[in-house]
Amino acid sequence: MEVAALVLSIIAIASCSCIYVSIICGSLAMIFALLSKGGATSMSSMAMTSFWIAFASVVITLIIYIGSFAAMLHEYGSIEGILKEYQNLTGIDYNELLKQMNTAK
Repeated sequence: MEVAALVLSIIAIASCSCIYVSIICGSLAMIFALLSKGGATSMSSMAMTSFWIAFASVVITLIIYIGSFAAMLHEYGSIEGILKEYQNLTGIDYNELLKQMNTAK
């Protein structure tokens, strides 16, 4: 469990710009680090290190994405402004995309 936690925490910290990979690997690393102590009263140094690296990677990832979202809101004024700019850049209307997804079901 300790080795799995360490490997996952390293993957999580290395992939902080990939929200899904970092959050999933970081969360699993924290769980594995906590589970590695078994019936003992404290975690080993490797498990403790893995836990804190994973925790830091999750926090860094959340800061990056919340900051990015806040910057977009500041730049475009609202979520509707973000969607309008997305439509201008890609030519895809978000509302039309939702209608197509609903009719595909």
